[in-house]
Amino acid sequence: MTPIEYAATLDQYDFEYFKSQALDHVPDGVDKREGSIIYDALAPSAYAFAEMVIALQRNILDSYTQTATGEYLDYRGEERGLTRYQATKAVVTAKFLDSQGANTPVEIGDRFASIGASPYFYAVSKLMDDGTAQLTAEVAGDGPNHYLGQILPISPNDQVAYAEIIEMTIPARNTETDDDYRQRILNDYKTGAYGGNIADYQDMIASLGTVGAVQVYPTWEGGGTVKLVILDNDEMPASQQLQTDVKLAIDPADDPGQGIGMAPIGHEVTVVAPTARTIPITMTVQTETGSRTQELVDAVTKVLSDYFESVRHNWAKLLPRTRTYSLMMYRAQMIVAVLAVPGVVNVTDLLIDGQPSDLKLTETAELSELPVLGEVTING
Repeated sequence: MTPIEYAATLDQYDFEYFKSQALDHVPDGVDKREGSIIYDALAPSAYAFAEMVIALQRNILDSYTQTATGEYLDYRGEERGLTRYQATKAVVTAKFLDSQGANTPVEIGDRFASIGASPYFYAVSKLMDDGTAQLTAEVAGDGPNHYLGQILPISPNDQVAYAEIIEMTIPARNTETDDDYRQRILNDYKTGAYGGNIADYQDMIASLGTVGAVQVYPTWEGGGTVKLVILDNDEMPASQQLQTDVKLAIDPADDPGQGIGMAPIGHEVTVVAPTARTIPITMTVQTETGSRTQELVDAVTKVLSDYFESVRHNWAKLLPRTRTYSLMMYRAQMIVAVLAVPGVVNVTDLLIDGQPSDLKLTETAELSELPVLGEVTING
């Protein structure tokens, strides 16, 4: 019997149950009808007992990792030495120009805001040699991840005539959900992260908060060498800055293999980003009206983009009982996705990167590919 099934057996103990049980102990000669003195005296107690049963059901569910939620799931994770990953703050790169279009300096701590009804606020956290600066979002979570464009100064600076975010350097992540945290706790019972094994490196990377996924390649250049291929929190290739930060945390380049970072002594770790492979998609689409509108093109592009995103989500999953990775792009799945677009009745001649077949991406220590949707061409 599962915790959910056990808790469900208590459903019978509701207000009606406790009320009936109490009234059954009242002599038959006493008026027990609703509104009678004895009924009104016993009803509040019946409600109280029913509420206690509901609380008991919740306590039962919160006692097991499989069914616990919120802080009670946190307690279960902490028993395994695992804490919930907290939301991080996005880091962006911005340029600052004076009225003549030349770079103008800003100072650490200067604040800026994005443009929009609900602006994001940033503070300068690092000055770069090329005149740009890195800014850190003041709010945690992935909200600021997708804003690129003009920002307005909040701190007084008469020299700044124009400022713009030009790069999402390190995307943020949201607080780990109950479902993801629960799965990580349950996986810990199976994998046993220890001593620089693959699971240990996965935990190291996840704990940093700035990396969305990692492929781990042990002994890729002989014993003691480890290669980490990483994505950012948007599941796109990590920026050079993020690669540098992760290398510094795991195995500093100045003292490789010395155990100064998170990696065990004797492990020389290489940190890189995967190669983004831009994949064009071509197809013939038949619609109910026989016409091809821009709205239809946008809808098809959106579902294909969502499909590519779902494939990238599986990029870091190991094949069962192996230390290899595999990633496929399936024509059938794309066709199904496009057929779900309102107005589409048939899809034929779908080509993935010019080929009428499924596409297997290369996932090795030498070359790790990440699929990115290219041009979408719709015929018909």
